[in-house]
Amino acid sequence: MSEKITLYPSNWLYNAGVIGFLRILEFGNQENAFTFNDDGSVDISFSVFNNNFEIYYFEYVTKLYLLQKITFRDIKELFKTEQNLKEKIINIKANQNIEKFFEEINSILSKSELEKVFNQLSIDSKIKDQKLNQIEDIYNSVTKFKGQADYLGAFYFNKDVVANPKGKKLDRPQDFKKKYLEPILNQNQGDSLCVLCGNKYSDNSLSELTEGDFSILGISKEKFFNFYNYFTPQGPSYNKKCAFCQLILLCAFAGFNYKPYDLKEIDETDYIFVNYPSFEDAFKVNNKLNEEFKNYQYGIFREESINPYLKSMELILETVKRKSKWLLQNTYFCEIKVSVRKDQIKPKFVYFNIDKSFAEVFEEFKIDRYLKNLSFPFEIYKGNKVFLSTEVLKRLLEKKPLIYIAFKIIQEKIKEKDTNFLPVESLIFLEFLINQKRRLNMDAKKSYGILKGIEEAGRKAFSVEEIDQEKRFHLSQRFLTLIRGARKEDFYNELLRLFVVYEKQIPENLFSLLTESDELTFQEKALAFLTGFINPKTEDKKEVSNE
Repeated sequence: MSEKITLYPSNWLYNAGVIGFLRILEFGNQENAFTFNDDGSVDISFSVFNNNFEIYYFEYVTKLYLLQKITFRDIKELFKTEQNLKEKIINIKANQNIEKFFEEINSILSKSELEKVFNQLSIDSKIKDQKLNQIEDIYNSVTKFKGQADYLGAFYFNKDVVANPKGKKLDRPQDFKKKYLEPILNQNQGDSLCVLCGNKYSDNSLSELTEGDFSILGISKEKFFNFYNYFTPQGPSYNKKCAFCQLILLCAFAGFNYKPYDLKEIDETDYIFVNYPSFEDAFKVNNKLNEEFKNYQYGIFREESINPYLKSMELILETVKRKSKWLLQNTYFCEIKVSVRKDQIKPKFVYFNIDKSFAEVFEEFKIDRYLKNLSFPFEIYKGNKVFLSTEVLKRLLEKKPLIYIAFKIIQEKIKEKDTNFLPVESLIFLEFLINQKRRLNMDAKKSYGILKGIEEAGRKAFSVEEIDQEKRFHLSQRFLTLIRGARKEDFYNELLRLFVVYEKQIPENLFSLLTESDELTFQEKALAFLTGFINPKTEDKKEVSNE
């Protein structure tokens, strides 16, 4: 057997598994065991399978489990304590002796140490005892490898060793080595194809690809016969994996990045993986994104909220070797929501890419200025509050409309008599810039100029002396109703009536609003006009520009 094996980028699940595998190696101080190549592949030394990988695997899972399980979110006084505990957990290093690893965790979570901290705070004694007992139970669960099995069970339903049996199993790492590491060293070349890596091995070196290998995608053969069950009813299976790819799949959980709760979107996915056709670049980008998430979520710094998609694109352009829009066009976002019990909470999978038009606009125009105006929580649907900047960019990437959100924000602004329409302007301009590129391949700066001209015309059409602010809110409500209902003729008549009533000539730069155009839709033009009309005080308005 060769001393190393070369892995090449493939589908998103395989790539996430490879990145997770490399993260565990890096955590175990085995960075020298893998080497990136210029063609996007990575060489792995076979020495890693005899060098405590099974220990580092479960230590890595332990840290992830603790970071998600320990929470005092419901008690304001304990917020800082939670942040301090999690920062210490993040800094725990791998140890080839897992008992010493647990001793270090115990030094952080011991009841006596935490009690000293709690006693310094004004907390009800019952709540204090409840939290202390909760932490003690969490610690006991990881020393018996129960907590790790619970965590992995959401990714690998009923999978031998990692998630089955549930509960206490002190020899879980040893069984993991026997079942998933030793077969890699013993597999033989043959004529049977591994469906994941494409290499050929003997039949006894392959195993069936099953739902337990990544249960988020598990679909019954009655509902989707060709997934996980790619075979004829009584014929041979063509859906088999080699021993190494089995291990890669069991590391996929570590390739995904856990998203902070505050940054959730409508999809409510928990994890994101940035898929890119180079292991070196994907490793760097995902690691940096994960670091940003940790810094934000665990309170190391929280100066501003993070937009995962914008941050990913920025990291790609900063990190990877080839500097061109081709980079963004070959980037895919994979998001999942995991569930231990599918009958109670349905898992989710979302997969989308950055298309050519979006990549070009991102290259031509500084869209981050607009997204910053949307960096706040917003209830899009009743009872469903999201971080708006993240939700908006995700919808743009998925080619979903933003106009409903714009209508809702305008409605709230009018109701509250709030003239700060920067969020509305940002929504309208973002969607317009991307749509114009997709529809007409128009330069982003030219698109910006067209819409900005209509907005300025709306701002300057009538002075405050002619139409005061109170009346503008009233008229804007009427305009909004017409725009939302796509009542184009009625909108134009209402606008023309205003000019007649105030005996004003229609400005030349408003004629485009009153005429049909292939470049702009009625709603795009009307909303841009309304954004300017509702706040005519140009000297007090902080405008978004591309300077």
